[in-house]
Amino acid sequence: MVGGAEWYVYNISKQLVKMGHEVHVYTAKKYGGQEEKSEEIIDGIHVHRFPFKIDWTYRLKVWDGLKQSLSSGSFDIIHTYDYAQTHTSSALSVSKRLGIHSALTVFDIHSMIPRTWFKQVPMRIFERFFAKGILDSADSILVRAPTLVKPLTKLGIDNEKIIVTPSGINDESLGTFDGKAFLREHGINGSPVILFLGRLNPLKGPQHLISVAPTLIKKYPNIAFIFVGADQSGYADYLKELSRKLGVEKNVYLLGPIYEYVEKMKAYASCDVFALPTSYEGTSQAIFEAMSQARPIISTNTGGIPFQIEDGKEGILLPYGDNSQLLRSIERLVEDRDFASKLGNSAKEKVKAFRYSTLASELFRIYESTVKGKLRQTPEFESIPKPRR
Repeated sequence: MVGGAEWYVYNISKQLVKMGHEVHVYTAKKYGGQEEKSEEIIDGIHVHRFPFKIDWTYRLKVWDGLKQSLSSGSFDIIHTYDYAQTHTSSALSVSKRLGIHSALTVFDIHSMIPRTWFKQVPMRIFERFFAKGILDSADSILVRAPTLVKPLTKLGIDNEKIIVTPSGINDESLGTFDGKAFLREHGINGSPVILFLGRLNPLKGPQHLISVAPTLIKKYPNIAFIFVGADQSGYADYLKELSRKLGVEKNVYLLGPIYEYVEKMKAYASCDVFALPTSYEGTSQAIFEAMSQARPIISTNTGGIPFQIEDGKEGILLPYGDNSQLLRSIERLVEDRDFASKLGNSAKEKVKAFRYSTLASELFRIYESTVKGKLRQTPEFESIPKPRR
């Protein structure tokens, strides 16, 4: 899959390369059923890909040769992502053995994510018995939003190791993109336009937008619901069937994933409202990007989203699964264009602090502090209170 984590690594790596640093990214060789090149340089980033030794489930994947390759490199710091992946354990074990400093990014606390019981139980067991050991082995722990600090300290993690360093946007994202051309290219004539961008997965909540579509279509017959994102586990077929059952298929556009940068930004520029009625996000890359195009946001008051969006200032936040509030929020933003414009302009102004050029400089300072053993909150976010242990 390609999601927020992958975009973040790509964009922050590009920025670090621009700053003159040597960056190596280690990842899997298999993607979408196809095998990619083992070695490649992309935008100055040295990419190393590994076949799977074990490929059982999303969580149980073991890369063949990762430890050996990491051991042969001469790195100042090893930065790994997601504490519940086997590649993180491998990377941290190499860093300890060779005396290389390490950083670990935590996007989400996995036991906090709403899941079915058969997925929730193993994550709770993992966090109770294994997570602390993995997290403790990293020299610094980076989190996307301050809401993740307290759950980590509850796991017994040293508060002094935790630093808030969010995701963000490319500087170019603040520019102008042709949303009307995007609509023409995809044969979309409707208005107003409601955009969802994210993986097509029930946890992300696209089904809630389709559920409120019948009522909105009665009021706005030409309203268009655009869904951009990779299908996960065949959920796109479910959304198509739901649209058909509700009689809204003519107003629903499932476009699949868009990876090309300009085309993706044109998608944001095309909408009147960006809606992500998700069940949980550490933080949302898509929300930041929609903010850069001055779009009013509708999302949920879960995870790190309230760190990105203040209710009534940059967007509207609502409880997950509250379709009546979702419906009323869309109606309000469609009807009150002055209010929608005010939210969008405030969103664009706020997201300027989250440009990758700024974030990469802050990340480099974190790396320096990690290597020197003197961790500190970075200046950009030092005002965020850190909970007492």
